Amino acid sequence: MYKAWEDIVMRRLTLAFCAGLSLSVATAALADSPLSVSSGGAARITLSAPVRDIVVGDPAVADVSLVNDRTLVVMGKKAGATTVMVFDARGRALTDRDVVVSDIPTSAVIVQRGTSSATYACGDRCSLLSTTTAAPPPAAAPTTP
Repeated sequence: MYKAWEDIVMRRLTLAFCAGLSLSVATAALADSPLSVSSGGAARITLSAPVRDIVVGDPAVADVSLVNDRTLVVMGKKAGATTVMVFDARGRALTDRDVVVSDIPTSAVIVQRGTSSATYACGDRCSLLSTTTAAPPPAAAPTTP
């Protein structure tokens, strides 16, 4: 009887350990994913400890504003990619995130019709942002035998 109870407890502990391990791996993978921000847009990063230093790899692409000691706002300035690193008072890294800034707003819709496309910013209504038409491919030169 005692052996059966011990087996049940061990199985439950093993399942709890595996669940905790998979949750921590999923959280770490999410933290390492690139932060996407549109040009002129912003995204928030919440940290586990107070911030002391912030480093932005390319300040022409993104800027960071400190809201309080544990909250940052990353603002997209122009299309490109950069890195934001944040450190605590002991110099330990709180986050090291790749930031990708695009010219297309987060709530944009792109409609493709043949070789032309239109980009719309959509909220309650959609507004046309831009249109583009791709140039037709050059005609192939005739070959002579």
